[in-house]
Amino acid sequence: MKNIILASCLSLFSAIAVAAELSGVFVDNEIKTPAGETLVLNGIGLREKFWVDVYVGALYLPSKSTDVAEILSQPGPWRVQLDFVFKEVDQEKLIKGWREGFEKNQNAETLQQLQARIEQFYQYFDSGVVAKEQYAFDYLPQQGVRVTRNNKELGVIPGEDFKNALLEIWLGNHPADKKLKKGMLGL
Repeated sequence: MKNIILASCLSLFSAIAVAAELSGVFVDNEIKTPAGETLVLNGIGLREKFWVDVYVGALYLPSKSTDVAEILSQPGPWRVQLDFVFKEVDQEKLIKGWREGFEKNQNAETLQQLQARIEQFYQYFDSGVVAKEQYAFDYLPQQGVRVTRNNKELGVIPGEDFKNALLEIWLGNHPADKKLKKGMLGL
């Protein structure tokens, strides 16, 4: 009887800790920032390219929102987490995708102002990515966007302007994937 009760409790706890599953990737309902603040899962979506699942994208915010303008104007922390599911995405394709995302959502003047920081961002993709690898982009107020790969910090890119430009790759007027945008917004 004790084993049944214990199994039931563990099952309930697991259901609470893991909020969603998509394409074999399980994401947590909430996470802690490096500063100890709690962020909640706003939504998840699947990045597809030519009917192939590439990665699961999750957006974490201080509180849920479906309003892109509100999300971009929030001064607090957020996280975009990418869990790759495709067998391998090479470096060239990764950087090409990021470049397209920045260029489609920013004007020439903004791109010029961000150019050095965008180049710094590209340096964090010095190799391809294989299935089950994870990138996380954490916006930390007064610091910038912290980039991690498989929980290893690669660096921090300063500036609220960079933070917004990066987030607009997924949530901007010309997102990388419209269904992914809807999923990350929880729609």
